[in-house]
Amino acid sequence: MNNEMMMNVSEQKFELVMMQLAKVVRRPLTRLSGYYSRVLERPVDNRQTLLLLNAQLAALMTIFPIDCALSLRVVCGAWLVSALLKCKAAL
Repeated sequence: MNNEMMMNVSEQKFELVMMQLAKVVRRPLTRLSGYYSRVLERPVDNRQTLLLLNAQLAALMTIFPIDCALSLRVVCGAWLVSALLKCKAAL
């Protein structure tokens, strides 16, 4: 029975640490959401912020001037189109 109590306490500590870590990771995302909200003049949540970041990364990877195969450019273009459609649906 004592072992069960110790596991519960250690699990609670682990859960507390994970929750604090999640807060630390979410803080910059929340600030970026606030920035996007001010720029777009409408509320933007964390999910929409992640979609916007995905679209920006896809655009960067599509237009970045590197020597690569045409098939890779097509894949990046498809990624960009997909990301933009998801942004359109979410916003």
